[in-house]
Amino acid sequence: MSFGSRTAGWIASAIMAATVCYSVFRIPIQMTDSLIPLLDAQRTPSVAAAFASGATNAGYFRPLRAAQIQAVYEVANGHYFAAFKGYQAVFVVIVFALFVTALEIDSRERLAALLFALTVLVGLHTFRGTVWEAYPVNHSLEVVAFCLLALVLARSKGGMWTDGAAALTFVAAAFTVESGLLVWVVMVAAWLAGARGISRRGVLIVSGLLVGYLAIRFAYLRTGVPALSERSSGFGLRQLGPDELQQRFGAHPYVFYAYNVMSSILTVLFSEPRAGVWTIPAEYLRGRVAAGTVINVLSSAITTTAIAWFVVRRIPVWLRLRFDRDDQLMLVALAMLAANAVISYSYTKDEIMGPAGVFYAIAAFVAVAHVLRGADRSGPRNAAVALTMALFVAASGWVVRTAGLHYQMHLMTFYDRNEWVYVDDWLVRQKSTPTTTEGKALVQQLRNDAIERRTIDPYLLSPRLDQWFR
Repeated sequence: MSFGSRTAGWIASAIMAATVCYSVFRIPIQMTDSLIPLLDAQRTPSVAAAFASGATNAGYFRPLRAAQIQAVYEVANGHYFAAFKGYQAVFVVIVFALFVTALEIDSRERLAALLFALTVLVGLHTFRGTVWEAYPVNHSLEVVAFCLLALVLARSKGGMWTDGAAALTFVAAAFTVESGLLVWVVMVAAWLAGARGISRRGVLIVSGLLVGYLAIRFAYLRTGVPALSERSSGFGLRQLGPDELQQRFGAHPYVFYAYNVMSSILTVLFSEPRAGVWTIPAEYLRGRVAAGTVINVLSSAITTTAIAWFVVRRIPVWLRLRFDRDDQLMLVALAMLAANAVISYSYTKDEIMGPAGVFYAIAAFVAVAHVLRGADRSGPRNAAVALTMALFVAASGWVVRTAGLHYQMHLMTFYDRNEWVYVDDWLVRQKSTPTTTEGKALVQQLRNDAIERRTIDPYLLSPRLDQWFR
């Protein structure tokens, strides 16, 4: 039965990955996030030069991200959409493959829990923010893949090659984007929970690399951190611009940072707030709370309750330092939630919590598998039955949210396509209008590619769908 369950799990995951890739390929290369990096790549002489530039950018340390953009740009040889979207799709497939590998599907109960977890993975709003943009290289999606790879390595049979792979994984993640440091959290949390695929030596090596990263970034290169006035961020019931943030929190930024950390935790657990904005009271004040908002909060609340129930029942076992394979998954997921929220202190955004969202889906898998295999027969039967029925309601909500991912990506296709109509005006405002013939040709090619892609105004499909898919 384990072989059949494993095969069925891989098939279900492959179907889910294929549908996500289909929606990814419908979205044109985004103008606002991707055009200027592509123009920079055109002016950069080599991958090595791009790496050096990414290492010295004020406020950020992302040398490998810049090098990746440069490498894909050069490989594209003029076929930019195929190259960059194909590169993004590869990581979508990798994420789903690692997700299934980490969960070890070897029974019908775990297969059913996997199907639930896949809808949580795809339906959670943090996954949407993680997967749909290219930037033009999707570093958010890459960090998720690196974190899942770290989990798989930690739960493997181990060995010298595993320790080496762990070190390389950390370096690749940390040099891609700041949230790549979460790979260290996965490795350490897994080791403390008894997953020793990465040995103590391996964990110490990765910890040493973390110290080296911090020394290089802050002591040697003196790369700073994002300033409070750098971007807009949600607070309370609305988005605040950089000037407003500076005015309200310039003297006491830690109040704002604490709000961001708590908001980041709550948005994963309850789908509220969204990007720092509390949507239910905001929508109520506008006269209508959308059905999709209610579905989001209800499905997340039930799932989080199931996770909390599992945690409470396992705490006595954990206090005796006894951890089975599902305990390891749950403890890593909890560590990721806390660490991802802390690392997102400067501003809150759905995709920043993408890694924690994926591990939340893993936690949901553990809780549902626990219920389905009858592990709670020692407890009140009525409570188990009530939880099972509640999970059925939650599963229905997650299915709606999974469909909503593709609707929202269709929306993005429509809006991103239309943005290219005004690309010349946008470049003027950004003070980035190309002056070379090659630069102008690149802008024109990307513009034509986007505008010639067929799409339809989503509001012509149904004026009510946006109320259900939030």
